[in-house]
Amino acid sequence: MYKILSKEYLNNTVARINVQAPYIAQKAKAGQFVILRSCENSARIPFTIARADTNTGSIDIIYQIVGGGTLELDSLSVGDGLNALVGPLGNPTEIEGINYACVVGGGVGT
Repeated sequence: MYKILSKEYLNNTVARINVQAPYIAQKAKAGQFVILRSCENSARIPFTIARADTNTGSIDIIYQIVGGGTLELDSLSVGDGLNALVGPLGNPTEIEGINYACVVGGGVGT
């Protein structure tokens, strides 16, 4: 199981969880995502990796409560474990020839 290390609400419907996932934290690159299943009978839902910390072996996932799957995820507390977490998946974003990039976005993928 992948333990929830922290949970913070960013507003009334958006939260960030920090999940213990050493392998994913070590391998993740910008633009990749995970497939998460909060409980045994839950749907598998893709989430962008918001941050990966190789020092703590954890990743951050930001989600908006919009339906049954994210409501079920939101019912979990710090210390609870996720049923499944697969990743990192997808093609990472590669930027060549520059030292710094600024990315501006909005929303949480809904």
